[in-house]
Amino acid sequence: MDPIELNERGMKVAKKLGVDDAVLQSVSGTEHMVRFANDSLSVAKRTDESVVSVYLAKDGKRIVGASTNTTDERLADFIGRLYKTMVNLSKEAVYAPLPSSRRTFNRPGAFDKRLGELEEEVPTFAAEAIAAAREAGARRSAGALEASVATSHILTSNGTSGHDASSNILLNIRSFTNRNASGHGLSCSASLRDFKPKEAGRRAGSHAKKMLNSKQPEAGTYELLLSPTVAANLISLIGNFASAYSVDAGLSYLVDKVGKSVASERFNLTDHGHTKGCLGSRTFDDEGIPTQSTKIIEGGVLKSYLHNLTTAKKFKTETTGNAGLIEPDCWNLEVGAGDSGYDDMVREMKHGIILTSNWYTRFTNYRTGEFSTVPRDGAYLVENGRVKKPLSGLRVSDSLERMFSSVKLLSKEREWIEWWEVDTPTLTPWVLVDGVNVTRAYGASP
Repeated sequence: MDPIELNERGMKVAKKLGVDDAVLQSVSGTEHMVRFANDSLSVAKRTDESVVSVYLAKDGKRIVGASTNTTDERLADFIGRLYKTMVNLSKEAVYAPLPSSRRTFNRPGAFDKRLGELEEEVPTFAAEAIAAAREAGARRSAGALEASVATSHILTSNGTSGHDASSNILLNIRSFTNRNASGHGLSCSASLRDFKPKEAGRRAGSHAKKMLNSKQPEAGTYELLLSPTVAANLISLIGNFASAYSVDAGLSYLVDKVGKSVASERFNLTDHGHTKGCLGSRTFDDEGIPTQSTKIIEGGVLKSYLHNLTTAKKFKTETTGNAGLIEPDCWNLEVGAGDSGYDDMVREMKHGIILTSNWYTRFTNYRTGEFSTVPRDGAYLVENGRVKKPLSGLRVSDSLERMFSSVKLLSKEREWIEWWEVDTPTLTPWVLVDGVNVTRAYGASP
């Protein structure tokens, strides 16, 4: 069914039930995906998917649900069952109605429809990355490549309507020279023009070669030079902690810190609904509010949380256009560029480690932001400005506030990062931080 017609029919059902507020958002998309292992393609498939999300509110009660069965009869049944469930819920402590004014949205220009038409090219791009990794020294590689487009149509009970579209291509490649020597590379973009599979393969293969004969580090305090891949993982978590929902739940180290210093004065962080090169472009949020650019941290000072209508009412402020109907979230994060080059940053290090990739970032205390993460796929000891040897079997433990309050340098060059360890697309430089605790990872061989 046409998404506009689907939304209209669903809205008629909702209004007939007597709701105070309703939102229907129909999203359809196409994804071309390949996976590869041992330098050979193992999976290649196309997925076409449609889902409709429904928000209902009545007498201060709210509910959200989603269904992939979008036939007329099934949608009406789904909305009816959703309504029956809602009336048995407790009344919300704070209820914010949708605005009475209506808006109309159209698709933005930052959209590359070619990314939905790459069924033949996707395997070729994967092969290019594999070949580049081998040329750089890898013996074998594994990974995945996904190219997708998605269109979103929204209709609210106040008459707000419109559509939006996004495009995304993402390659992750992990290369090996032996079991303990590996490297990681990625390339992600909202357009085919900026996609660089060969560069991702070259990075993965180069690190896999350099990691031969790696050793565990001595436990201690180090300077850390975080690649954009590693920095984006930690910075995207700062974005999550800036959600007013997390703050209100007491699950954020940013509670009661608006207007206070939470990072180095060198550090600036902004959330964008849409900006040049972003991968998660949105012109409207899930409440039909225009998205915007929101400064989260400026000069190290926390400037704002991210809000939807409900959290904004709780905090006595305005929505920032970041709904999530239940909780606000970030769209695209941007870290301000620095004035250093990569080589300058390495020369600045007296006793440090370069990290190029990480995984398993976990929090021991959400309220204080204390975490640990496991570096892999390229880590190197630096002494007095010189790279000495590869390292493996290490763990980094710190708190986000202390770590980003200790930023010494940021690079001029920045990269967009998104992958399975980074849910929110993040534009970030290399980041040099001081005084970070590094230990040997549990169970790692000497």
